[in-house]
Amino acid sequence: MESGRLVVRGRADDVINTGGHKVIPGEVAAVLQTCPGVRDVAVLGQPDPEWGERVVAVVAPADRAAPPTLELLRLHVQKRLPRYAAPGRVVMVDAVPMLPSGKHDLARLRRELLRREQTEAESVTNYCPDNVPR
Repeated sequence: MESGRLVVRGRADDVINTGGHKVIPGEVAAVLQTCPGVRDVAVLGQPDPEWGERVVAVVAPADRAAPPTLELLRLHVQKRLPRYAAPGRVVMVDAVPMLPSGKHDLARLRRELLRREQTEAESVTNYCPDNVPR
């Protein structure tokens, strides 16, 4: 409640629980959308055995030859939101898949992310394990 008014910040089924903290993907995406070098972005939770879920940013860079780094994206989020809301992983794509309604196709992104993980090992360049508050 803010000033006696109920404020709805996101859907109840669209919350990432990372290390016991609630992260609203839409808020993180809105911040990342303002980051230099980002053309489009979607944010989703990915299962993590230690933290419950980790925050993943799926980014369509403005310039594929010079995409924003995970470090830049994390710093950009941390200036505006709590540290635990910063992405722990970034996945670069040519375009974020869309539904006919014009919204991001998060179900498709989750399926493709899972398929990608099954076929390739994660590298240090796209995963930052300190995605939790200290």
